[in-house]
Amino acid sequence: NPVDAQAALDVARADQSEAEAEARDAARALTLAEADVAAAQQQSDLRAQALTRQEDLRARGVGTEAAVETAALAAASAEQSILSRRQALASAQTRIDQSALRLDRVAIALADAERGLADTEIRAEFAGVLSDVTVVQGGLVANNERLGSLIDPTALEVAFRVSTPQYARLLDDGS
Repeated sequence: NPVDAQAALDVARADQSEAEAEARDAARALTLAEADVAAAQQQSDLRAQALTRQEDLRARGVGTEAAVETAALAAASAEQSILSRRQALASAQTRIDQSALRLDRVAIALADAERGLADTEIRAEFAGVLSDVTVVQGGLVANNERLGSLIDPTALEVAFRVSTPQYARLLDDGS
């Protein structure tokens, strides 16, 4: 009965579609994480420039110590932001790897489901007439189990026993 095997194949195909969607989503997340790291790096560079500028103003006697501290805290915060963004980038890269692994597993499950569906059908190598059928529809078949006899009507041979006198009469052209 191919119903269960067909259902398993349908589930495997749905899992494959879901895994492909997850892989696309992971790729988009990686792109965003890379852009986020780049933006955090730019912000950190700007904060470092502001700190340098405040230190220069303080050295010339124009800036205050409080402005330098504020710029230093902002620069440190920007550096911390870069680290957290890099961690998010690493997570996105891990997600890419996991989605690729899931795609591989789903492909294996799909191939197994296709084989399972194909195994629900048994075909003979030639057309013929079945006799002595021992299998029922929907039943399970074991390895090397005899399902019946397939007779090729074009290759039939007939054999029967005859006695010696009967054989002699067959050979006799006059009878």
